[in-house]
Amino acid sequence: MRPKSRITCLTMDYPPMRGGVARYLSKLAEASDGQMSVVVPIDHPQLTTIEEVEHVKFWSESWPKWSPLVKRCLEIGKDRVIFVSHVFPVGTAAWIASFFKRIRYAVLFHGTDLKRVNSRWKKFLLRRICARAEATFANSEATAVALKKLAPKTRPAIMTPGVDEFPNLNRSDTRNRLGVSAEAEVVLCVARLIERKGQDVLLQAVSKLQQQRDELVLVLIGSGDYGPRLHALSELLGVKVRWEEQADDNRVRQWYAAADVFCLPAREQADDVEGFGIVFLEAAAASLPVIAGKGWGTGEAVVDGVTGLLVDPSPDAVADALQKLFNNGALRSKLGQAGIERALRDFKWHDRWLMLARTLNLQLEIFNSNSKVAVVIPCYNHARKLAATLEALSEQTLMPQEVVVVDNGSDDEPEKVVETYKDKLPVTLVRFEDRRGAPAARNEGFRRTVEPFVMFLDADTQLKSNALQAMRAVLEKNPKASFAYSDFYWGRVLFRGRDWDAEALKRTNWIHTCSLVRRSALTQITDGNVAGPFDETLKKFQDWDLWLTLAEHGSSGVWIPESLFKVKERKTGMSSWLPSFVHKLPWPILGWMPREIVRYREAERIIREKHRMTKKNMSDIRL
Repeated sequence: MRPKSRITCLTMDYPPMRGGVARYLSKLAEASDGQMSVVVPIDHPQLTTIEEVEHVKFWSESWPKWSPLVKRCLEIGKDRVIFVSHVFPVGTAAWIASFFKRIRYAVLFHGTDLKRVNSRWKKFLLRRICARAEATFANSEATAVALKKLAPKTRPAIMTPGVDEFPNLNRSDTRNRLGVSAEAEVVLCVARLIERKGQDVLLQAVSKLQQQRDELVLVLIGSGDYGPRLHALSELLGVKVRWEEQADDNRVRQWYAAADVFCLPAREQADDVEGFGIVFLEAAAASLPVIAGKGWGTGEAVVDGVTGLLVDPSPDAVADALQKLFNNGALRSKLGQAGIERALRDFKWHDRWLMLARTLNLQLEIFNSNSKVAVVIPCYNHARKLAATLEALSEQTLMPQEVVVVDNGSDDEPEKVVETYKDKLPVTLVRFEDRRGAPAARNEGFRRTVEPFVMFLDADTQLKSNALQAMRAVLEKNPKASFAYSDFYWGRVLFRGRDWDAEALKRTNWIHTCSLVRRSALTQITDGNVAGPFDETLKKFQDWDLWLTLAEHGSSGVWIPESLFKVKERKTGMSSWLPSFVHKLPWPILGWMPREIVRYREAERIIREKHRMTKKNMSDIRL
C-alpha cells in the first residue's frame, strides 16, 4: 500500500507537456513515492501512467474567474500542504484562500516567473504571497537572488533540479541503430524550439565548423513555435541536421549515448531565462561534456572548466568551444567524467524530496523507499553522539527500511534521543537491562530485522549522505560479493581500504564494522547453536573476526575507494585506537606494558587460535 499523500502540487505545467518545469515536478512527485499528489486543470492533456494526477476545474467562465481554484485550495488545505509551482495565478489563489481558512502553502520559483513580475501591482502581490507562504523555494541561487530583490524579506530555500542515473547503453550499437557512423562527431541539443534556447546560434556555429569537419553532425531534439525559422536557417546555411521533433524519452537517451558533446547556448531575454537547465544535468549524467550559454542559473548547472564550458551565446564563441572539445579528446573525457560524478553525487531527486518534506516539517513516511536495507546500532552511554548518528542516517539518499537501536544497559537515556527521530526514521529501541556487550547487541538487532542488506552502524559514527546508496549499488553490480566496505575517517585520520584479498585479511584488518552485508551471507555463518553472526565471547576484533569467518565460508567483499563515514574518536570503548608504532615498541625489554597493549595482545591470541593463524599472519593488525 502506498503512503498517504500529505502535499498536493497545483500546477498548469506537467507531463505529457514538455519542458523543464513539467519534468521537475513530475520527477519530484515520483521521488515522493506517492506522498505528493498532483492537480492539473481539467483540460490538461491526459497522462494515464501517473495515478496521482487529478484533473479539476481551475477557472470559471464568469467573474470571479479564479473562484474554482480558490475553492480547490480550501479543500486541499484541510489536511494537506499546497505546493505551488506558478506564483501567478495559482499562488494568488492560495493566498486568497488563506484569508478564508488557515491553510498551508509553499511556492516554488523557476526564474521565468520572476522575469515577468513587471508591474507595481505584481510586485506588491508577489510580496504578499511570499509573506503568507509556509516556505518558498528557488531552483537556483540566481533565482533566489532575483526573488530577494523583488521580495526582500523572503528567504527561499535552494532546491535545484535532480537527475536520474543514465542507463548503460553500448555506444557502438546505439549509433548503428540511429544510423550514425563510428567516425561522426555528434553535437547534441535537447530543448524546446524557442528563440531563447539559442538553437539559431548553434546552427551558425556548426555551419562554420562543418566546412572544416566533414564528419560533424548536429542533432536537434525538441519542438516549438521557433521550429520553422530554424529549419529555414539550416537550409540557408547548408548545415547537416538530424531533426528529432517527436522523440520520446527512450529515443532521447539513445542520442545522449551516441553523442560526443552536448551544446545549448541559451540566452537571457527580457521575459524569459534559463533558471537552471535540467538538460545540462541529464547530459552530465550521460558523461557528456557540456557547452552552455552564460546567464542566470546555467553557471550552477555547469561548472566552467570542470564539467563543461560556459560561453557567450554567440556563433563565434560557440564555434570556438566546439572546436576546442573536438580537437582534444582527453579534455572531452575529463569534463564528461567530472560531470557524471557531480551529477550522481549532488543532484539526487530523493534528496530534493527530503528537503521539501523537512522544510515543511511534514510528518511523512520518508523512509518508504523500498531500499531493502536494515541498520542495527548498538548503544552504550552514547546518547549525545547517537543524535548525530541518527541525524546523518535520516539524511541518507537511500533511506533504510528498518533501524534498530539496541541499548546495551545505558544510563544516559538513549530512548529519548530515539523518540525524537521516529518522524524521520523507521526506528525502534530494544533495551538490555544489563550490559551484555556490543556483539550481543548487534546479534539482537540482526534477529529483529528482516531486510536483505544489513549495516551494523556504531553509535558514534556518522554516515555521509550517499553511504547506503553507494554500498548497495556496489553490491547490486557485484552479485557475488557478500559485503561492501569503504574508506573512513577515525577522527582526523583517514583509513584507506584495499581490494578484497582473503589472505591479506589474515595479516591486516582494513574493513570497519560499518559495512553493508548481505543477510544471506550472515545467515550462512550462523546456526541453531549460535546467537548470531558476531562472536559474543570476544572483547576486541569483533569486526575482524566477522570478516575472517565470512571469508572461511567462501564470502568476499568489494571495496569502495571513497570515505563514506566518520568515527568520533574516543579514549576508551569500541572506538579506541592507538597508532601502529605503539604496538611495535619492545615492551618486554622496557619491563612494563600498558594495559591497552596487554588487552590487545590477549585479543590477538584469541583470534589467532580461533582462525588457526600463525604469528607471522598477525604482523599488522588494524582495528
